[in-house]
Amino acid sequence: MGDPRKSKRIYSRPTRPYDKDRITAEKITMKEFGLRRKNEIYKAEAFIRDIKRRARESIALKDEEVEKTILNKVTKLNLLGNKEANIDAILNIDMKAYLERRLETQVVRRELANSFLQARQFIVHGHIFVNNVKVTSPQYIVCSGEEDLISYNSRSVLVSSFSYGPKKIKERKEFAGGRKPFGGRGGSRPPFQNRTGNAQAGTSNGGVKK
Repeated sequence: MGDPRKSKRIYSRPTRPYDKDRITAEKITMKEFGLRRKNEIYKAEAFIRDIKRRARESIALKDEEVEKTILNKVTKLNLLGNKEANIDAILNIDMKAYLERRLETQVVRRELANSFLQARQFIVHGHIFVNNVKVTSPQYIVCSGEEDLISYNSRSVLVSSFSYGPKKIKERKEFAGGRKPFGGRGGSRPPFQNRTGNAQAGTSNGGVKK
């Protein structure tokens, strides 16, 4: 038995760390679901991979009990959406179906937060309840039937003060006329000016004022 303080990693990292296509796809997924770290993607992939593996084993062994258990789990998490619950549908589950069931995503979809970052903040600070129970983990998977039970804490100030209005992403404007960004940081500095607005020139003896 291992040390209980050292939990086993439930996901595996890619074997090719510098795959350009995979990195580009991961960036798009992180932006779409407001993820903070790539290990959240790896956890979702590991979960879907395990479900599909168990589904293939049930087909090979023709075990109805295992098949029923898998179908009940997938139905409980509502990973199939409006699709019919069967083994063939489980083999076609996408990773994004799992990310869509995260509490952070559901809070944004229910218009309880303006952005994914704000939703994560509300959850971690204890403002979000699921079925009258405080949940402080953004990675909590919302089960079927719990979508309508997501609400604010009755004692939270958000009940009366929050108003939904998604923030728009500001596009970065190009600096015209050779102007440098960030106030010309890194370029030549203007001479030091005194209170009268005149530039103080340095003297020949090391710039010491007589």
